[in-house]
Amino acid sequence: MEFCNPFDEQLARQGPAGVFMLDPEGAWRFEANWSRDAWQRSPGPHDLGWRFVLLRDRHTGFVQLALATSPNLLAEHPRSDVRQFAALEEALAERERFGRPPLCREAW
Repeated sequence: MEFCNPFDEQLARQGPAGVFMLDPEGAWRFEANWSRDAWQRSPGPHDLGWRFVLLRDRHTGFVQLALATSPNLLAEHPRSDVRQFAALEEALAERERFGRPPLCREAW
């Protein structure tokens, strides 16, 4: 896995629970707004452990990939259906099923 810089990688490996998204170059980048929003909904305590998360926007059907460094940080979302995977390969394979761009009209 590639991170956009050493700071983001250290946050993912040793920091508090957070949310990371892929940047345009395909590297994982810490997302402060997503992380703050998730912390407000789920203030913890947070079990540490990476989960690769697919988030299906309930309005558009767009399926987005995220990395949550706690399984309970993005367990649910008010505007998205959530699926968690232990392995990145599993999440990528599931997202590929929805085509390009990844769209899923049916609720999970």
